[in-house]
Amino acid sequence: MSTTMQSGSASQADSISGEKLLNVKLIPFLVILGVALIAWFIAPPEGLTLPAYRTAIIFISLIASIVANVLPTGAIAIIGIAVYAVLRAGGEATAAAAIATPVSSLSNLLIWMIVIAFMIARAFSKTGLGRRIALLLLSKFGKSTLHIAYCLGLADYIIAPVTPSNTARAAIVSPIADSLAKTINDKDSKLGMFFMSCCSAMNDASAVAFLTGFAGNLALAGIGASVLGIELTFSSWIMYLLVPSLALLLIMPYILYKVIHPETRDTPEARLFAREELKKMGATSFAEKKLLCVFAALLVMWIGGASLGLHSTTSAMVGLSLLLLTGVLTWEDIKAERGAWDTLVWFAVLMGMAGQLKTLGFTGWVGDNVSDIISAGVGNSGATVVLLLMMTFYLFTAYFFASGTAKVVALAPVILGSLVSLGVSPMLALLAVAGITNIGCNLTTYSHARNPLLMGYGYHNTNDWMKIGLVIAIVGAAIFMAVGFTWWAILGL
Repeated sequence: MSTTMQSGSASQADSISGEKLLNVKLIPFLVILGVALIAWFIAPPEGLTLPAYRTAIIFISLIASIVANVLPTGAIAIIGIAVYAVLRAGGEATAAAAIATPVSSLSNLLIWMIVIAFMIARAFSKTGLGRRIALLLLSKFGKSTLHIAYCLGLADYIIAPVTPSNTARAAIVSPIADSLAKTINDKDSKLGMFFMSCCSAMNDASAVAFLTGFAGNLALAGIGASVLGIELTFSSWIMYLLVPSLALLLIMPYILYKVIHPETRDTPEARLFAREELKKMGATSFAEKKLLCVFAALLVMWIGGASLGLHSTTSAMVGLSLLLLTGVLTWEDIKAERGAWDTLVWFAVLMGMAGQLKTLGFTGWVGDNVSDIISAGVGNSGATVVLLLMMTFYLFTAYFFASGTAKVVALAPVILGSLVSLGVSPMLALLAVAGITNIGCNLTTYSHARNPLLMGYGYHNTNDWMKIGLVIAIVGAAIFMAVGFTWWAILGL
């Protein structure tokens, strides 16, 4: 018995000794902490106040920690709140004011719209309606490899208005793409590669089209209102961005078809597969029909919100309420939507601190300095050249971010401020950033959470993804800017 007790004590001691003191990626954490501490005690640059400088140190450290994946994003945000409040980085006079600043955006209406849209998107997955839409399209039009790509893209478009998570949409569409590739010709590895690459490209093209198609869009709308005084609604976003988005839908699958060059061209099996899967699903359920009705009502409320006297977040809340009342979603579903609650925490903190940087003058200071550098480099080349150069730079910053939304929050205020300082139309600047943000999510294996999901099917290795991602990013950006400029000129911008 004594031996057993000694053995148990030794095992417990080993377990305790094996635990880490800090539950972080230690080396990047120490590097970021060390740089931040050194910067904290250095005098701020000329033209920048101490509160603005120190708030920027904390904010930049948070973004660096997110990029380095030191901890989950929500955990980093919580730590950021604590550090800001304890140090009173923004120069707050009281302890209450110090904690109020980093959490101020928890009441931001656009952030709550994101949270609610995540929950509504859950209904498409729960009821199977998203999968049924994709299969219906394939059963009618999936007669060739290229047609299948368009069907998958169109299915993504249909559910995008109420699905701000690109990853959630990809999780609905990509299993169908995988099953089709295996059913049609499992020996043609390029077929699966083509389908998954199209899923990725169309996933972001649909996000360009709708304010609610990507969480970063709503963040950008908030930044646009704050920095530029421009309020983009659901309907105005569609008016300006649907046409360039549809150009991406029409052109990108064909470009990828030529680049990847799958051996399989005709796919009569696809329609048969879709019909068999629809038979397995059975008749449209009552829950799906109720969801369709709520979906239609939501679109009416979002598009006609101004006439109906409804804010877009109010419309989203009404839609969610209807789903709860009709039993399409339960309160357990709402509580289980981890992505929504996670987004609420970290997104609100980053938005709150980004707003504080603007209030303290940091954003304007950076914008002025960046615009001075660009002016010195390009001289009097004109606003169009400046915009194209800045968008090229902004596109490739995706190599340094593991989240499109984090990229928006970190860089959009500076990019927008610089462009306006250089004579670019504020609306054009905002629309260009909206498109390039989404297109850049394809650039790397890590620049969006959806990318590892699609790579997990095994059709791409890292090298494949990075090469094809570069094609999607460069060609997609060129299509977006060319069609966008033309369309916005027609609209009078």
